[in-house]
Amino acid sequence: MERMLTDPMDRLFRVLESGEEQLEARRAELAEVRYALFQLSAGGAARHARTSGVEPLAAEMAAPMLRYLLLNTTGLCRVSTMSVHVTADLAQENRRLNQDLLAAGQFRQRTLYPMDIVDSEDGRAWLKAFAGVGEEQGLSLAPPSEFTIFGQHSLVAVAEWGNVGSDYVMVRDPMLIAAFTALFDRAFERALPVVPEDARDDEDLRLVKLLGLGLKDESIARYLGCSLRTVRRRVAALMARHGVQTRFQLGLAAASGELGSPREPADR
Repeated sequence: MERMLTDPMDRLFRVLESGEEQLEARRAELAEVRYALFQLSAGGAARHARTSGVEPLAAEMAAPMLRYLLLNTTGLCRVSTMSVHVTADLAQENRRLNQDLLAAGQFRQRTLYPMDIVDSEDGRAWLKAFAGVGEEQGLSLAPPSEFTIFGQHSLVAVAEWGNVGSDYVMVRDPMLIAAFTALFDRAFERALPVVPEDARDDEDLRLVKLLGLGLKDESIARYLGCSLRTVRRRVAALMARHGVQTRFQLGLAAASGELGSPREPADR
């Protein structure tokens, strides 16, 4: 009787929240059922997987499998991605679930993105959305391939190296997971940070760091969001200010941390 006397809007919100909680629980159950069906239907491949630690994962099973792994992972997820285009409904649901779990602190996520993600508005929006829920992000000119490492227990990767259109494989072998983890960590250490659009750090310092990494002018221009001509003009100005004769010397000084303050003119 007391519930009927409360504000109708409050009652509607409570009913909605209760329904959403039940729906989320049901989705988790269905994801587990899909995974069980996949294991049962794999047949000989599943028997082979018990000895090899690798099992094929058809494209249509990838989204339900990823949902299951997201819901059952803690620790650190490592993601190497070559594309962020999402069209399928299940993939969109997984994206929202991924963000919700990150925001809730269920696990941490470190993602290596292709450099060209910053070239489009959709790509920048993607980066901003995931950064907002705590994702650690890096940019690479050439990500190793497409794969996700869930903690230390599971890995999902494209079956054909570097081909995002291929089917997938599930890896559970500890040695293979350790090898992928080492590959990812090395690539992430060499990746460029994602710089927020409103960042106020020293642009010249960023430029010499990029030169020290050996990036070409075209890649530097893309990363900094400026024209190729601007990059070349600024590099020439930096060379003159720091008293070096070649771009190689400037980049070498930046990489070794020996690039100090601009040199004073000789007549002072």
